[in-house]
Amino acid sequence: MAVREICYCGEPVLRRRASKVHNIDEAVRRLIADMTETMGPAAGMGLAAPQVGESRRIITVWTDTEGEETRALINPKIVEREGEEESFEGCLSLPTLRGIVLRPERVVVAAVDEEGNEVEIEGTGIIAHCLAHELDHLYGRLFIDLVDPDSLRWMRPDDREESGFRYDRTTLEEATEAFQRLIERKKQREDR
Repeated sequence: MAVREICYCGEPVLRRRASKVHNIDEAVRRLIADMTETMGPAAGMGLAAPQVGESRRIITVWTDTEGEETRALINPKIVEREGEEESFEGCLSLPTLRGIVLRPERVVVAAVDEEGNEVEIEGTGIIAHCLAHELDHLYGRLFIDLVDPDSLRWMRPDDREESGFRYDRTTLEEATEAFQRLIERKKQREDR
């Protein structure tokens, strides 16, 4: 297992429709193990394969609100959705950016597990939001495609705040430019 580098908004792999997995081989299992390992230090609730540079239809998600149980879902699709509610979201590919998105209150996702068994996962509330968010990645969508633009905020460290951070307003254009600069710095590090 290895912690993989997370791709940032603006990297082309995040905008491609991910390929269906036809064969669950050792490479797929290794990718799943790496994704699970990557979620921990990144403090993510979920991760899609495109976020680690692999355009494959695989996600790893918490299936409980404590983050104690993580499941891998291969070729997942939402087969039931119910209700709609606002979700204040962030994304590992858009670090420290937050905004309000409308998500289903409840979803049922059909998929295959890493053993090749058909499974269904039901999620409500934050788990439903996470499942919908991660499935969006498989279609090349990011939460900023659905966000209320007036709700976009940077989450900044601030010791004066009880929570340890504050929210600063931003625009979609400013955020996009900030991520482009982040990608350019990443490329410069790689070129050294």
